[in-house]
Amino acid sequence: MAGPIKHTLPHRREEIVLEEVREALKGLLYGSVTIVVQDGIVVQIDRTSKHRLDYSELDKVSQGEGI
Repeated sequence: MAGPIKHTLPHRREEIVLEEVREALKGLLYGSVTIVVQDGIVVQIDRTSKHRLDYSELDKVSQGEGI
């Protein structure tokens, strides 16, 4: 896959990468976006999303306060 990537015009590669990074960040509340670069070219973008659990209401119930 590196062959076709290297033959893409540099400004077009930049446009593609920026759009992919925007998409990876869209809607992300907690987590990370990792960009992998090989030979000066972005070849992979990883998105890790974390979902925080909220147990605050459960604590109130267990202390007799109700919901």
